[in-house]
Amino acid sequence: MADENTTPTSAAGTAGNVVPQPAGTTANNNSLAGDDTAPTNIGKFLLNWQNKIEIATDGLDNVNDITKAAWARLAAGINNLTPAENDTTANDEYYDGEGFGTSDVTSKRYQFTVAGHRVYGDKAQDYIASKMLEIGDNLKTLMRVTFADGSQVYGIVTLTNIVPAGGQPGAKQTFSFVAVFNGKPKFVPASANK
Repeated sequence: MADENTTPTSAAGTAGNVVPQPAGTTANNNSLAGDDTAPTNIGKFLLNWQNKIEIATDGLDNVNDITKAAWARLAAGINNLTPAENDTTANDEYYDGEGFGTSDVTSKRYQFTVAGHRVYGDKAQDYIASKMLEIGDNLKTLMRVTFADGSQVYGIVTLTNIVPAGGQPGAKQTFSFVAVFNGKPKFVPASANK
């Protein structure tokens, strides 16, 4: 299995725009190379599977030394990652605007909604599901998202809206949560991760 603590290579840095799959992965007969590689893009569009979502399962909340965190990757069963800025705006009208208003963003609460299907035994999912009845600081930990281009966002998050299971009788169990950053998250541009 590939090291879960390494930063994925961006699509621009891969030969033939394919990424080798970890040992033991079933060969993908539909891949561009026809062997055990997966396409990283379709035309000029990077594929989302390259986004890497990690959560600190030890509850570490010191953003100054992320190398000490016990990172676990959220990948198995996960089929949606949606960022949101949650802008707070001041909307005002002034006499010189001739009836038209202005809008200023005065703050943000950056967050990610992560959703998919419940995989029992998955370290990251089990950690998050175990927090469903917690409140306060027990819901805070570190989260790191590495985008397909290699850029990263990380920081202290509060785990909210945890859905550890559920759904219709004949369906896969659902799993979702919202990770809300506390304060401004750290941003590392793609060029710094190469």
